[in-house]
Amino acid sequence: MSKLSFRARALDASKPLPVFRCEDLPDLHEYASINRAVPQMPTGMEKEEESVQPLIGALC
Repeated sequence: MSKLSFRARALDASKPLPVFRCEDLPDLHEYASINRAVPQMPTGMEKEEESVQPLIGALC
């Protein structure tokens, strides 16, 4: 099973990272949901069990 990851490689502390301000990125709101979308992962429970209210509170 492959592990879901947002970063292809580890950060290198010796290299500087660019810092962007929101006013410098006019289309940020259009891309924010696209780039950070995470697919729904299975919980390992039966579908009927996932709808039980105490379990929903514990999972969220």
